[in-house]
Amino acid sequence: MKLHLLFLLVSLSIQQTIAKPKVLSSNWELKTQDTHITIGISNNRPAIYNLSNTENGWNWVQGCSEMPLPEKVLIGTNSYKPNWNYKKATVDKSHGTKLVLHFSSTEPALTLESVWEAKPGVGPIENSVSITNSTADSITFQNSDIISANLNFTADGAVSLWRFNKGRYLGRRDKTDIPIVNSDLITPYDTISYYLSNDGNGDSPEGINSHLPFQIFDVASKHGLYIGYEWSFGTFKNTTKENPFVINYQSHLWNTQSVTKESGSIFKVPAIFFGTYSGDTDDGSNKMKRWFWNYKITPTLKNNPGEPLIEYCIPGNELQLAEYYKKYPVAQWGAELGKIDIDWLEGAGADWTKGNFKRFAFWKPDSIKWPNGMRAGDIVHQNNQKLSLYMNFTFEWNDIATTIGREKEKKALLTRYDNYHYDYWRSDMVLEAKFNYRSHEGLLEILDYMIHERPNFRYEHCGNGGLLKDFTTLQRISVFTNEDSGGPNYHRESFYSCSYMINPLQIKTDIGMNLGPHGEVPNNAGYSPNGGIINDSPAWVSYILRTGFMGANMATNWCVYTPNQIEGVKKHWPIYKAKQRPILRGLKVGDVAADVYHILPIPDGVNWDGIEYFNTSLGKGSVLIFKPSKDAPDSKIIKLKGLNSNATYQLTFEDRASQNTKMSGAKLMEKGIEVKEMTGEYASEIIWIN
Repeated sequence: MKLHLLFLLVSLSIQQTIAKPKVLSSNWELKTQDTHITIGISNNRPAIYNLSNTENGWNWVQGCSEMPLPEKVLIGTNSYKPNWNYKKATVDKSHGTKLVLHFSSTEPALTLESVWEAKPGVGPIENSVSITNSTADSITFQNSDIISANLNFTADGAVSLWRFNKGRYLGRRDKTDIPIVNSDLITPYDTISYYLSNDGNGDSPEGINSHLPFQIFDVASKHGLYIGYEWSFGTFKNTTKENPFVINYQSHLWNTQSVTKESGSIFKVPAIFFGTYSGDTDDGSNKMKRWFWNYKITPTLKNNPGEPLIEYCIPGNELQLAEYYKKYPVAQWGAELGKIDIDWLEGAGADWTKGNFKRFAFWKPDSIKWPNGMRAGDIVHQNNQKLSLYMNFTFEWNDIATTIGREKEKKALLTRYDNYHYDYWRSDMVLEAKFNYRSHEGLLEILDYMIHERPNFRYEHCGNGGLLKDFTTLQRISVFTNEDSGGPNYHRESFYSCSYMINPLQIKTDIGMNLGPHGEVPNNAGYSPNGGIINDSPAWVSYILRTGFMGANMATNWCVYTPNQIEGVKKHWPIYKAKQRPILRGLKVGDVAADVYHILPIPDGVNWDGIEYFNTSLGKGSVLIFKPSKDAPDSKIIKLKGLNSNATYQLTFEDRASQNTKMSGAKLMEKGIEVKEMTGEYASEIIWIN
């Protein structure tokens, strides 16, 4: 009670004492549909004088908040503090507003551009900084000196900071991975630090499951501010003093290593973006994801309404692959993308799990399994399917932080694309060195090269169970493995967190119909809690396949289908293609992607969980509901979100047609609908909204 009284008194004090910010005469305004920002110059630095919500008018920057420019560089062992001076501004309003602020330093000789962009429609305003080395020497930046943002902002009420865990389970979940979503009330004299790691071995303060580079500052589910950071690794800190409504947010590259740039080269500071919203955290995250869909997402995914493709596993053996397609007419069932795993590679033998995994980095076919060379692409294409080919590590362990390593990687990918006729490069293990700027920059350069040289090239990221969940990688991948346990319950748990930041179309299930709910292995009593007996009932198969409806669809069975699995995929794959995929992405180019609503609590393997999707381009949506345990009740009232209160909606149940009904949007959101007859364990349902 005392704490809430303190917040109330502070709120009243803020409203009474904070004056309107003083804006310099030289200033520029940028605006999206929901976020308005005013940029000026202060102390030869870019400065935010206004960051306001266009709907409710609240200004998050009460005064002036200077944006950082690098304060220290090294030339050899000598340290220099650049003497930054503002030079000029250029403005382009051909598509939204793009403001470029030009700065220079004479000691050492550097030029800098601070670019601010506001695109049409909803979404944030982005800031990117690039620095050109105009000296005759190489210049080194310490990672800890590369600060993307140092923002002082003020809320109009108590703030809950929402942070999202990667959910990158490699076989099992550790107790330190909970909670998957953090929602912390910011208090006086508070410090909340967190990390984004690209280290496959978990060498960071948060271990293997670091946070996503996206956070939301929410005020009582009425409105808020979100901030995104683009790079694959970074550190974040939020601090307050006596007033918990006044918060300092800072993000920088890391606290180890450095980046060296040669004379004449350009260094890009990881970009940052700021957005405001009205409503709750789902409303804020949906606006950000729509902006990313409109302007950032992989063009091949956005511009092909038939993607993402339904994926499945195929043998990594020429004879077995030909026999597989004779035995299983997967194209007729609805499948689209065959995935060959590690077993095709030279050295895999009968048991690829034995020995050093690094022997697979030569990307050559096993001569016994492929006596006629790597013909998988031809065989798969003859069966009207696409091929995703597993090529792990970097080729011959290239150091892609170097020019030589990058060129070698490009050549290896390009020649195999042309000769093996794969469609998707599926990476695995570690591609970039941890906390190494040049290494991540190298991966981006390699992907950009392949996309430019072969426009039909696709990248499927499977590195260490979806290691790279960052905005730069998401601009280049088609889909990624969300987590690596193979269990539907862990996938949905990870999806719950990741779907706040990432469009579901890119979040791929990698779950085994022959495994247990948390990836339990058959016939392994030490690992499987039920002694290795795996359920193959129709309810279990539906439970698995409907988990795949959450985003990009895949459910594997190691290339051997049981009769129940065949019936399951023959039913569900066409439904995904005809109904769920259009809801997730629209029917044509130009449609928006679905909004995502977290209508039930985080999946825990016992109680009901579920996600709602609604596509405003189509006026249609879906609700995926799961009841993992027989110990949970058989009925539950579900309240929907994001609907038009005045509209009437037809709700159609996929399995329980007796519960079909029509209801107003207001009633569905305020009172909800009771879903009944979810008996037993592994019960599931799809409710179609029209």
